[in-house]
Amino acid sequence: MKTNVQMKLAGFLIPLLLVFSSIFLSNCKGHVEIFDITDSVINCSPPYVVYFYPDAEHRKKDLEYTWVFGDGTESHDEEAVHTYTEHGIYEVTLKIKQNEAFDSKTIPLYLTVDSTAPEANWDYYLNTDSLWAPAQVFYLNDSEHATNFLWEFGDGTTSDLKLPEYHVFDTEGTYTTTLNAMCADDTSKFWRDMIIKPSPNRIDIFDVTIWMPDAFLATDVWVEIWYAGHHEEKSSLVTNVAAFPVTINITEPLFYFNGTFDNSLLEFEIWSSVNDGNPEKIFDVSSLELQNNYYPTVIGRDDGYGFAYEARIGYQD
Repeated sequence: MKTNVQMKLAGFLIPLLLVFSSIFLSNCKGHVEIFDITDSVINCSPPYVVYFYPDAEHRKKDLEYTWVFGDGTESHDEEAVHTYTEHGIYEVTLKIKQNEAFDSKTIPLYLTVDSTAPEANWDYYLNTDSLWAPAQVFYLNDSEHATNFLWEFGDGTTSDLKLPEYHVFDTEGTYTTTLNAMCADDTSKFWRDMIIKPSPNRIDIFDVTIWMPDAFLATDVWVEIWYAGHHEEKSSLVTNVAAFPVTINITEPLFYFNGTFDNSLLEFEIWSSVNDGNPEKIFDVSSLELQNNYYPTVIGRDDGYGFAYEARIGYQD
């Protein structure tokens, strides 16, 4: 006769074994589902170089890919590249097998004069939150079927790279930036206006992060900020510090900064309750050094002896 403990144990183990058995059998059978196939065509005339990308869900092991390109050739790569030597409309099929699981999908691929004409398109992104001069702009080239490119940035400069790393607009103004996407004798153009705002006359310090030697643990610390010899702000105290770094929020803009970048010093004084008569460390940076930053940005310094700071600063309208 089974005891109550044995019956309870059996009642716990049997469902658990059923779950593991189900997972094991599912893994053995596999799982495959193909949602879509995307392609990217290079060139506007033969030979067409086409990149194929699967959008599929499957487990990671024991996968077999088969691409059937519609011209009598195949590939077993996960992401395939194939060259077509003639115009045509091809049926491209992807087959994925994992153990007993299998799925396939077929798409039409149009490689004709009309369907492969170059089409210019581009977008941009920023590491800042607005286009203030100087503005550092990063580009995305979304053109199709083009082999050569010419960027006209609207400020008198150009680039023949497919994707320039970035471009800097040094001064305020409206710049019409045009991308020429070319293939053979055909050219497509796409342009948009880049409106670059003037550099504001206000800089905000969002927060300051400080590092101090371990000797200052369990003390109170704070930051005081000076600009051009004027006291800007004393931050709130961080009491009984448990660990470094410590980030302190700053709520006020640089009141004495008037938009003129010169040799005036922006100073960060690091204080502690150990020695409240003098700062423990002073870091400074010339406002002239801030002129060519792309805001918001992070400035900082490490003295190599345990003291360091980072300040997040940015323009405000």
